[in-house]
Amino acid sequence: METTAEQAATAQARLEEEATRAGEELAAYPETVRRAGIAELRDKRRDAMKEREQYRARLPGDAERWRQAATLDADAMLERALVELQIRRLDRQIAFLTDSIGIAQDRRQLDQRLEDLRNSLAEQEDIVARLKRDYDSKDAALKEFERRWDVIEWFQKKKHDELKEARSKAKDRYDAAVRARDRIKRSIKRLLDTIEAGQATMDAVMQSGADEFAQLEQQAAEELAAKQERLMSLSEEHPIAQIMRNALLILLGIIAMPFIIRTLFYYVFAPMAARRASIRIEIPGLSAAPDPVAEPSRVSVPVTLDEGEELLIRQDYLQTSAVEGEKATRWLLDYSHPVSSLAAGLGFLTRIRGKGTSTVSAVRDPFAELTEIALPENSACVLHPRALVALVQPTGKTMRITSHWRLFNLNAWLTMQLRFFVFHGPGRLVVKGGRGVRVERAEQGRIFGQDQLVGFSADLAYSVTRTETFAPYLFGREQLFKDKVQDSGGILIIEEAPLAGRQGGEVRRGLEGAFDAGLKAFGL
Repeated sequence: METTAEQAATAQARLEEEATRAGEELAAYPETVRRAGIAELRDKRRDAMKEREQYRARLPGDAERWRQAATLDADAMLERALVELQIRRLDRQIAFLTDSIGIAQDRRQLDQRLEDLRNSLAEQEDIVARLKRDYDSKDAALKEFERRWDVIEWFQKKKHDELKEARSKAKDRYDAAVRARDRIKRSIKRLLDTIEAGQATMDAVMQSGADEFAQLEQQAAEELAAKQERLMSLSEEHPIAQIMRNALLILLGIIAMPFIIRTLFYYVFAPMAARRASIRIEIPGLSAAPDPVAEPSRVSVPVTLDEGEELLIRQDYLQTSAVEGEKATRWLLDYSHPVSSLAAGLGFLTRIRGKGTSTVSAVRDPFAELTEIALPENSACVLHPRALVALVQPTGKTMRITSHWRLFNLNAWLTMQLRFFVFHGPGRLVVKGGRGVRVERAEQGRIFGQDQLVGFSADLAYSVTRTETFAPYLFGREQLFKDKVQDSGGILIIEEAPLAGRQGGEVRRGLEGAFDAGLKAFGL
């Protein structure tokens, strides 16, 4: 402890000695550069800035400062204090040189600017006087007109309005000229203040001795105090706590707004939409429903043709076929719907006739499974053509396919399906789905995801309903609406995993998503 005290006393004495020497150097500095030109002042300022950067590089970092304080390293702390002292000395020298250079350079420009402003003020005074006379004349004309108002007919009110408008415009022009004149006066006053402040600074720095630097330091302290006072007044006028509270409320509102909207949709709009009329496809003469399959879907399905039947199949789903079968190309599934057939991928089909068994399989899709649906005579099935991979129909008798639009049904817009394709029996349909297709009876109604629908019996009532649970929808895990069929003993055809095989298992976005939505809207 005694050694530390001695080191501190020695350091304090050396620091006071260096401070005295720096003060004397600062006191003599103005006299040293008093008669220097602008070029020499710039050189001295550049040298001072370079020297200051060298001292700054010698300052220790935060970690080193903590170490010095913890270990009471007097030598290191003394070295740091001496470096900081030299930096403060150089800061004052650089500020002095900067003021001297600026004042020497700008005085002539300030004088020219002051002369220009005074000329502008004289011209503006003439404009103000002229506009004042114009306004006084129009005001007098209006008052003279109003003085004789009792002898003027009512139909001359238009003249009175014109005089009022003329006086108002003259008043606006006069006020604008006065404001322009006042702006010039304020500019002149600010420029005079600048010139006076610069002259005072130059007079101060041209004096020798330490009193001049003390005066500059005092002036800087007063300016700093004024700025701090102004900042305090601004903080009182605009309290930061209130601003932060308002910002926090706005942020909370932005975060909560999606949840508020979803709650409103779930409890208000969704029940209203679910009560709208269902979609029904009216088919005259419908007397039977498609037969539900007895076996679950699988990777491949054998299709056996009887006498008088033909098979139409997509080329990439034909795995094997009978040798004796007659094969040809059918350009479109349904020539009455050429665009829809091509958009659904039902073009350039392979047609097979004759007895035998062909194997239908998703050769290129590892996630697809198939199932076969039988359509008896006088039965019909609503089906997305995208899911159809093959069909069996009587030879030479094309299966009848009809399209039905529902543009004015709210459920059609909510399900984003405005057109429905209906396949009429007799015949058999082979449909595909991601990881399988499930066909089940819908006597008691069924609720399912909108992307899962493949098809349903034409006599079913098709609509939407609100998703069963609120929390998953609130946090974006479920859609607001699900599809629903009811009120019949028909069948429902749904896809097990409609997103199987897609990257990330998500709905496609961008152009691909828009294309998928368009195909669904057109019933494909």
